[in-house]
Amino acid sequence: MNNVCVYCEYEEGKIQDVSFELLTKGRSLANQLGCKLEALVIGENLEGVDKEVSKYGTDILFIADDKRLYPYSTLPHTAVAVGLFKETRPQIVLMGATSIGRDLGPRISSSLVSGLTADCTELEIGEYEDKKVGKKYENLLYQIRPAFGGNIIAWIVNPDNRPQMATVREGVMK
Repeated sequence: MNNVCVYCEYEEGKIQDVSFELLTKGRSLANQLGCKLEALVIGENLEGVDKEVSKYGTDILFIADDKRLYPYSTLPHTAVAVGLFKETRPQIVLMGATSIGRDLGPRISSSLVSGLTADCTELEIGEYEDKKVGKKYENLLYQIRPAFGGNIIAWIVNPDNRPQMATVREGVMK
């Protein structure tokens, strides 16, 4: 089974808080799935990020450190992430629903021909049954988010394409 990967935003010389929230949730999801938690950090002068990220239970850390990768720029970051994900084939990718995550997430998802649910407020692992085709899926990521102006909660699953991708609002995870 492939791993859970968190894209860690690196701005102004530090990893952003939303990334720590996602690492914590990612660790929980990876434990439920019996797989590893990976993290990806892209930027410049990334010495010491390994110590920060390891505090959150990361098993594997991918670092792309180059002066051309800071500050954030859409095409280089997309190329690095897509190249890595094509090679490592994670089952879940999480990123913050920030201006960077909202720019980068759809580009990665489109390049990998996978689904992306934006602005999630909760993530869970569960089963899903497609009654139309009579197929049952296990260990899917439930991507939970408000819909229709917040009047209902949508539970979204992506049973067929990988990675299952979600951007998560800042401040909603521990």
